[in-house]
Amino acid sequence: MAIKIPPALMKLPGHLKALAGKAGLDPVLQFFFGSPDLLGVDIGSQSIKVVWLKQKGDKYRLLQWAVLPLELEADTPAEERIAQSVKVLKTFLGVKKVTLKSAATSVSGNSVIVRYVKFAPLSREELAQILPTEAEPFIPFDINEVALSFYILGEVEEEGQPKMETVLVAVKNDLLDDRLDILQKAGLRPGVVDVDAFTLENIPRPPSPQEGGAATLHLNIGNQVTNLSITEGKLTRVVRDVFIGGINFTKAIAKALQCDAAKAEDLKRSCGIMVSSQDKAKALEEGNREALAVSQALTEVARDLVSEVQRSVDFYLSQGSDRAIQNIVLSGGSASLKNIAQYLDSDLKVPVEVLNPLAFVEGQGQQVPEEYRPSLAVATGLALRKKKDWLT
Repeated sequence: MAIKIPPALMKLPGHLKALAGKAGLDPVLQFFFGSPDLLGVDIGSQSIKVVWLKQKGDKYRLLQWAVLPLELEADTPAEERIAQSVKVLKTFLGVKKVTLKSAATSVSGNSVIVRYVKFAPLSREELAQILPTEAEPFIPFDINEVALSFYILGEVEEEGQPKMETVLVAVKNDLLDDRLDILQKAGLRPGVVDVDAFTLENIPRPPSPQEGGAATLHLNIGNQVTNLSITEGKLTRVVRDVFIGGINFTKAIAKALQCDAAKAEDLKRSCGIMVSSQDKAKALEEGNREALAVSQALTEVARDLVSEVQRSVDFYLSQGSDRAIQNIVLSGGSASLKNIAQYLDSDLKVPVEVLNPLAFVEGQGQQVPEEYRPSLAVATGLALRKKKDWLT
């Protein structure tokens, strides 16, 4: 069963009331009544991804989806980013006549901390009461500047003493406020705030024939950040954000070929990484030095990403002799980079697949072009949330 990370704001009644006041909404009505369905809204640095799913029995239909470019420069001020995000999202909702108003969104990056900690055995209610005090030693931010959330994994024994293994999440209030501000100004009601890496747990995937204790490594490669997580079945054991993403690949090409970002982006999409010696030999024979240069630039960044991934894998494996990574699942916009899966497979010596997050949805193949599917992973995971997930 997926870890149900509660919305961080639910743990801060005063903060919640202030936010609801801004929107002119009663917080109880806003969060507890109405349809349990949620519109998945993944707000990225370069685009907003939206997924609307409708469940009937054990089947799902895809009612609406979108990848909405924000067309922002890297140095665009935060206020302009928020304004443009609101404009793009509100326009989409209006044009497509999206009637579902409750939404789920997520956070990641420097302003989000996920820690696996062990507390003395407590009830959920007891831990909620003392959470700021108990969490403070694990959070590198001022405890008054973050929203806190937790999920109790279960009881364990440490040095002969019973302990309660817990996932602890802290999100800086300014990031949380920005996310909620965008949703509310676009006419949506926030229902759940999740962490990017945890959303991937929700996506149904066929069991691997090798499954049986081995873990899956998820790499959600976005524009600025790669969300890394390692799951055992439906339980996430490692969560980390690696600050290598699509923008790093683009910058590497621009530097190597002395071209602007737009040209570098085009080359990144058209050329990709050359993995096989045959491809490299062919490019040499044809005198395609540009493609070779692009591949070399991309490979250098991919090598850095592999190094960071290996560090996290080594940490995970060190926690038990019976641990192993059975496969790697790629998602995010940069998962569509040509031959990135083959490169990671070759370097990490683990089978790699590019995720189709909508494979479980009836008729999705006719609706979503293949190149967009990996980008919709987080939004799909969010759309699979229900409004009261934070209670479980």
